[in-house]
Amino acid sequence: MKQFTGKTLLTALLAGVVLCLLPYAMSEAYLPEITRMVIFAGAAMSLNLLVGATGLLSLGHGLFVGLGAYVVAISTIRYGMSYGAGAALALAISVPVSLLTALISLRARHLFFGLLTLAIGQIAFVFVVSNYNLTGGDDGLVGVTVPAWLGSSAAQYRFAVVVAIVACVVLLKLVASPFGALLGAVRDNADRVASLGGNPKRYEVAAFVIAGALGSSFGVVLAGVEGSVDPHLFSWVTSAMLLMMIALGGRSTFLGPVLGTLVLEIPRSYVQARSSNSDLVVGTLVILCALLFPEGIGPKIKALLSAIFGAPRLVGEAVSSSKNEAGGQP
Repeated sequence: MKQFTGKTLLTALLAGVVLCLLPYAMSEAYLPEITRMVIFAGAAMSLNLLVGATGLLSLGHGLFVGLGAYVVAISTIRYGMSYGAGAALALAISVPVSLLTALISLRARHLFFGLLTLAIGQIAFVFVVSNYNLTGGDDGLVGVTVPAWLGSSAAQYRFAVVVAIVACVVLLKLVASPFGALLGAVRDNADRVASLGGNPKRYEVAAFVIAGALGSSFGVVLAGVEGSVDPHLFSWVTSAMLLMMIALGGRSTFLGPVLGTLVLEIPRSYVQARSSNSDLVVGTLVILCALLFPEGIGPKIKALLSAIFGAPRLVGEAVSSSKNEAGGQP
């Protein structure tokens, strides 16, 4: 089991400091798009706790991103609450919603588990679209009340980075703990865990709730940064995009979702600003990456760095490192 050390924490904090200094090195016009990339990279990392660490292919993670965003928007716009109170309410609501979703979805396995998460997400999408008085329907909600310190693009970007770094540290600590090793054991052989006296479903439910709460936290950030929310956050399109980020970067690599976000979003933003064929270009890129890197780009980079410098720590095996040692634990 990979250890979470002070050096790991220091590396994450230094990465956060470097990222926070980025606005000084580039035009502010690019910051909103980069902020959005940071948010969705963080949401993809939260989903990878299920996909990579636990082996659960959830097709409805957009539900939690949308939940966090909409609770903040409704509480501030409809009920006059502050952004901080709305954020706290969103995180509080995300826990029972995640728990209920997990208890329903985990009654099935493999493909049918994914289909259940997809169905629950689409039910939430239809509910949001159909309740205009509360959610704004197809139009969404505009005018989220945010504190004064979130008034600039640079501040919004740094806010997103800080939340992403905190989530990253939490996930690193989690997957390096005995609980993370048990998630790896459940992923590799749930029957063996059960035969040794463990309860695989208990660990899967716990991972689902943690992933849901983290996903909702990035929805909270998204609402504060953009000042508006859209019902398509709940749709299968958002969930599929998060899964695509994980697949492109590599689910077995801790920073795989971040790499996948960069590979997916940077070309899309560049082409979208110059052409109406961004979907065609991005689709072609995804096909090429799938053919050339079937396990994702992250493992290839990790292997290359290992060949040049020895086993890397930053891009390393925080998700998959527990695989070899977790198999014998209940």
